[in-house]
Order: sequence, then C-alpha cells, then structure tokens
Amino acid sequence: MDKRSLSAVPRPSLTKKNKQMLLLVPHMSYLATADRREINGEDTLIINFFHAEEKELKPEFRTFCQMDDYITQDLSMDKTKWKTGAINHLTGYLYWYRNSGNIVIASIRERNKILGFLRDFRKRNGIGDHEIDIPKGAAVDSEVENRIDEYQNTIKGWKLQKRHREEKADIDLQMQKFGELPADYGHFVKDVVFENENYIFYSKAKARAYCTKCGHEFEVRKDGLYHKKIAIWNDTDEISHNRTVRCPYCNKYLKCKSEGMGRKNLFAVQWSVLVQKYDEEVLVRYFCHTKDFQGDFHNPEIKSFEKFRTIHSADKSRDFEWCRYKSTVEIRWCNFKDRSYVYCQPPQMDVPRSVVLYKRNLLEAVAGTCMKYSAVDIYVNNVVETIHVSGSSCDIGRGGNVLRKPWCIDWYFNAYREAPYLEQLLKVGFYKIAQEVLKERNRPEFKNGGTVTETLGINRLQFHMLRQIGDPSIRDVMILRYAGQISKEDFETLRYSPDDGYDKMYEKYLDMRQYTTIYKLKKYLGKQKIIHDRDYFDYVKWLEEMGYDMRNEFNLYPKDFKKAHDEKSKEYTRFTDRQAREDEKRFKRLLGKLRKETKDVDALNLRTGGMFIRLPNELDELKKEGEMLHHCVGTYRDKVAKGDTMIFFIRLEAEPDRPFFTLEWKGRVIQCRGFRNCDMTPEVKDFVNLFQEKMAEYGEKPLKRRKAG
Repeated sequence: MDKRSLSAVPRPSLTKKNKQMLLLVPHMSYLATADRREINGEDTLIINFFHAEEKELKPEFRTFCQMDDYITQDLSMDKTKWKTGAINHLTGYLYWYRNSGNIVIASIRERNKILGFLRDFRKRNGIGDHEIDIPKGAAVDSEVENRIDEYQNTIKGWKLQKRHREEKADIDLQMQKFGELPADYGHFVKDVVFENENYIFYSKAKARAYCTKCGHEFEVRKDGLYHKKIAIWNDTDEISHNRTVRCPYCNKYLKCKSEGMGRKNLFAVQWSVLVQKYDEEVLVRYFCHTKDFQGDFHNPEIKSFEKFRTIHSADKSRDFEWCRYKSTVEIRWCNFKDRSYVYCQPPQMDVPRSVVLYKRNLLEAVAGTCMKYSAVDIYVNNVVETIHVSGSSCDIGRGGNVLRKPWCIDWYFNAYREAPYLEQLLKVGFYKIAQEVLKERNRPEFKNGGTVTETLGINRLQFHMLRQIGDPSIRDVMILRYAGQISKEDFETLRYSPDDGYDKMYEKYLDMRQYTTIYKLKKYLGKQKIIHDRDYFDYVKWLEEMGYDMRNEFNLYPKDFKKAHDEKSKEYTRFTDRQAREDEKRFKRLLGKLRKETKDVDALNLRTGGMFIRLPNELDELKKEGEMLHHCVGTYRDKVAKGDTMIFFIRLEAEPDRPFFTLEWKGRVIQCRGFRNCDMTPEVKDFVNLFQEKMAEYGEKPLKRRKAG
C-alpha cells in the first residue's frame, strides 16, 4: 500500500448529525464513519473511528481497506503513525454488538459502503456470498462484524502464507548444502554407535549360544562356553539369564539373554553426530538410531533418521529440526531456536541425552572452512566430557567415544566464533581454562591477542609458571595478573589457599605484601591455628582504619591472635561509633550552612505536580531511604558527610514521609532513582528538569554578603 498517498487523504471530520449520535446512543464507545474512493487506481474503503470521551467524540484511528491489504493510521496524534493490528484489537477487543451499542455506524448509507466493498472482495476472491437484508433504520448488526473479521483474517492468512513460503524456500535452499553420508557410516553405526548394545543369547536346552557383538556361535556346556571350531573357551563364568559373562571370542563382557525369554524391551536408542563441510561453512548433523532385537536376534533391525542440523558460518549459526512446520500438518525441515530443556526432559527419540561422534573425518571436515583454525580435534580429545563404557560400567572421563553433552560441538563452534583465542588455549594445553571459558565460569575479560600471553594478560615469565603447572585454571591466571611479580613459592602457596565464597583470598594475601611476606603470614596463621583467614584480614582492616603502624610486627603478629582480635573488635566498634558521631556533626554543619545559603532559592522550595523536594535531616535517613526503595543510597553516607556529593529526597505531597525518588546532585543531576533503581517517570523527569533549571539560575546569581555563621 502507498502510505504517502493514503496519508495525503484529508483527515475525517464530524457532521452535526454525527455529534448528535452521542445523545441517541448513550453507551457508545466508538462512532464509525465510512467512505469509498479510488486512491492511486486502487479501490479503497476508509473506515474512520471516533472515540467517545466525556461526552465528546475524538478521532482515534482510520483503517484503509484495499483488495489485497489493509493498514490503520493513528489519528490521535498529528504525526503520521501506522498500525497493522485488526480493528477488534485496536478498539480494545470491543467490537460490533447489536444491542450494547459499543461501536455504532453513523448511517445506513455508510454501512452499505462497508458491506458493498466487502461483498466485492468476496466475489473477487471466490468466497461464496448471499444477499443481505438490511432492516430499515438499522445502523449496526452482526453482519458487519462477520464480514470485517472475514476480510481481515483473509488478508492475514495471505500474509502468513507468503511468509511461510519465503521461510520454507530459504530453509530448502539451506538444506541443499547437505550431501551424502560417508560410505562407511552404516558400519560406524553398527560397530561404534551400538558397540555396547549387544548380548549373548543362549539356549541350554539346545546347548548353544550366540554373541551379537562378534557374530560367533558357541557350545554351552556345564562348565562354560566353547567355540565350536577353534580352541577358544570360557570355563570360569556361569551362564544364566541377565548375568554378565565374557565372550570367549571378542573378549567383551556382555549380558546373557535366554532365547526363551521375551525380547520386547531389547530396544536401544542411540544418537550420533557427523561434521561435514560446504565451501567455507561447517555442517553438523544429528542422527537418531534404533536397534531392535525383537525379531531375529542374529540380525537385529537397525533404523536411522536425521533429526537436527546446524550450519556454522563465519558470523553466525543456524539450527534446523525435522518436525511439524508451525501449526500446519506438514512434516519437514524447520528453523529451530531453543536447545535447552530445563523443566522437562523430552523422550530420547526426540532429543539426545548423549551422542557418538564420527571422528574419522573431523579434521578433513573443517579444513578450508571458517573453523579451520578452531582446533576442534584437540577440544574433542581433551576437553569434552565423555563417557567410557566398558562392559556394564560407565565412567565419566576424557577420550571416550560417547559425548556426554549432545550439543557440545555446536557450543564450541559458537564460542570459538566469539572467542578465537580458544585455539591458543587448546594448543598450549590449557584445557581447564578453555573449559571454564566455554562454561563462562569466573571468566575475566580475555582479549583476542596475537599470542597466548597477550590473550591472558600476563608476561612470559608468568606464562612459564603456568606451563609448569600442567593444566592451570582461570584462578591461577588471575593470581598472576593481580600479583604482577611473584615467586614460584608464593604462587604455589596461593594456588592452594581456597577462597571463602565472598572474597578472593589470594588478593588479601597479595595486598599484605606491603607489610610482610606471604611465607611469614602463612606460617603465622598456621601456628595460631586460625580456621578462617577472613578473621585475620578483618583484624588487619581494623588496624589500618584506626591508624596503627602495620609494619610493627607486634601489631601485625600478636602472640595471642584470638585475644588481640576480640580486643581490637571492641576498640574498632568504639572507633566507628566515634567516627559516626563526628560525621553526623560535620553533616549538621554542612546542612545548616547550605540551608542558610539557600533559604530563598526557588529550587529548594519547589512544589509542583503534587511533588516537593527536600534535603535529608540526618545521615541515618540515607540508610532508611535505601532500605525502603531497595537501592544503594545508604552507601553514600561517607560521601555526603564529607561534602563530596549531595542527596535530595523527592516526595509526594500526599505522602510526605514515604520515600518516592532519590536524587544525587553534584553541580548537576547525577542520577535520580526510584523503587529498585527504576528510572524516572515522565512526571518525575519534568519535576527534576525544573529543579535543575532553578538550581542553575541560583548558581548564576552573584553571592550575597552574609555574616559568618
């Protein structure tokens, strides 16, 4: 639709007869007028809506209807604003009702214009129609509602179909990038994916057994299993149903199943993941496989289908899923966004719990692509959490076949795209750091440097210290970054000094180097049997604030720490109380001086819009203000006491004692926050702007001579 031509149509106005409709229909919410004309060669119906407000009709919006589209112009403002919502939404879900009079059409003539346009629309698009009986004097009926809903729903259906066609065409184009599977993928599924989904089926009556892993038959004797042709046997394990025994030929420990027992539950589900390439893009494919022993256990039925696909390019990734397309019945490849299942775990055939990676072409698959330098092979072999399956036991470790996190390949490619320095970390063997970066656990601001030292923000000597550890953590890096220069002995000491969950204790130790050595400090803490290092560092903080000589070992290392800690705790409490009283006196002096100087300032006597502003009467009010509004103004106590900044309280005149908004002033408005740090409402913003203008006027006036206070 040509919006410029539509907006050029003169805005509607009310006639005298239209205005009288308010008296005729007292419960009317909207009055609708209509006009039909040709705009730029398009047959156009214009429906104008006037909102009834306090016995007055005000233009609200108008909807332009054409044979292939509709759009609505907001008439409540002078600036042209377009809306795409349906009429029943724009009127607040109120619509045409015969008896209630919520929306009334101005006249029969205008009603006929609406129905005439909609009738032509139905005919043009092959929608069946019938003649409409128009009762004399009727202005509103359900036919208008039905026809307008039908018209707008038809247009919305067309738009939806168009979007679906475009979206599906784009998906189909992306799917063309996926080619054939490797020639040996079927053998990979049978031999690797289902490596541990095998059994030994036996029949004691027929004295025979069969291993589905190696495909060999055995003779069952009283003392074990014997191969029929070659001298291989197992005479140590007793064979029985659901017992795990060793196969004499392949040497695998497998569970025994009697041929006479039902095999309904012998149905296994496993997933595999395959990495391929298309030009510079990397393709990741997820397959679900099932293995069914219900039929012939000599040849169990294996089925496979592809469920998920991902395309990784240099700047983004796209996920796809084989599923029902939106609300339609069509099953096809669709866009897929969310791969996190927090509240419930879908069935294993819908979403994998773990996957088996096809490793045979991994390096070849990423060569020449956007992930060619990603070191994904090192990541898979050393960082990925895998499951080692040996017989009937499963252990979590590194280097196994089964990837414990099914989406970890995609997660790594997405992380590498944002943090290419992962390659450096993997190639120098910093696997634990790489893993923590991927999990975003305690991750500092690493940058993509040219070398690993630039990336980690350390020097070469510190890098060699990390290499000597073997597989350092991010915490080890942070110790070196905070320390600057540090000896190997101190570094080892701090590495094994755990944090207490609140502070990074290594920072506390390193800060103490200005007074003593880490070796002496650790020796003293061990000798005093101090359980919590935090107690000692609190003790040091108290002495620093009270001005003690911290280089005096009598203060730094008291003979009886517990006794000294308790004494200094009481002394520090008295000290802080004395400081608080002095701060309060200083604040009172500053407050008195400020009030005397600003007695006639309009800004501090500002009362408008039901609001006023005032200074705090005492420092404790800052704490109460922060507690009531759940923000941090209480921490500004020291700054206010020293005169570094000033806090004002904005109050409602109706509730003068209840905190509303808090304003910080430092020659200008620094910030103004309400409950839970919410931003200013438009009314408060206007009030604060006026306050700032008044304060600016006061600042420009020459200072008056006053007597010394």
